[in-house]
Amino acid sequence: MNAIQLRAELFREMSPLLDSETAMMRLLSFIRSLSQVTKHKNDVKKKSYKVLPVSPEIKKWSGCVSFTEEEIENDPRLKALLSR
Repeated sequence: MNAIQLRAELFREMSPLLDSETAMMRLLSFIRSLSQVTKHKNDVKKKSYKVLPVSPEIKKWSGCVSFTEEEIENDPRLKALLSR
């Protein structure tokens, strides 16, 4: 099924429920719960790395380095890191 067919099927199934306020409230809360689950799953997938604490010796140097636009453009590794 393509997206248009799925949408039409969804509306066909919902149509009988639109006459009852109680059914619409239940349907609405169910649909909202689906989007929350999707958001939560996406948030978990974003962090595919382990966050380690930074020692104070290293943290004190944070922000001490700067790069010119030319340096960034000429170094593909630096460009990739800074684009994240």
